Amino acid sequence: MSKKLYSEFHRITNQHLPFSFFSALDKHTPKLLQLYKKRRTGHFGEKIAEVLMAYEAQDKNNITAGRTAVLAGLLLYLKEDSSEVFRICKDEFEVTQEGAVALVAVAGEEKVPAGVPYEAHHVSIILEDQVVMAHRSWLDALVILFGLIYALHLNYPEKLSGFFEFIQVVLLNLDDGRKQLKPKLQS
Repeated sequence: MSKKLYSEFHRITNQHLPFSFFSALDKHTPKLLQLYKKRRTGHFGEKIAEVLMAYEAQDKNNITAGRTAVLAGLLLYLKEDSSEVFRICKDEFEVTQEGAVALVAVAGEEKVPAGVPYEAHHVSIILEDQVVMAHRSWLDALVILFGLIYALHLNYPEKLSGFFEFIQVVLLNLDDGRKQLKPKLQS
């Protein structure tokens, strides 16, 4: 099913979704990690410190860890509440199919910084209260979720609109004719 989604996304945007997403994310990862390390003050500082500590505990050759840290940090940096959209449970039987848009990850980790697991056993992609797809990787499931939202012309989840707009405009350069980002993303 993901091949059909990628094909439809390519038809709409003339971009190969996973390649475009991950290459742009890799390009921005070093600068975003530096930005997060500099802004370690206040409530943001405490939360980003958790994300960076979890990242530091990962294998340095694991590119997925850097990508995950950047996206988890971005949620915190944009001060967006991901708890309704990115949910974690301990086994597959706890997966609830509630929500217009959601990623529900089954992760063995006790504490998951910013609700983004570095490793997941299973990730369910939910649209309109139905599991539409599943994946083993949280990052790949996020790419699929973005592709589904974009291709189906769904609204971004209200509490994560800045996060998904960052993916759309900054990472994938799909600005839909807009000349500027929202002020929240410009800063």
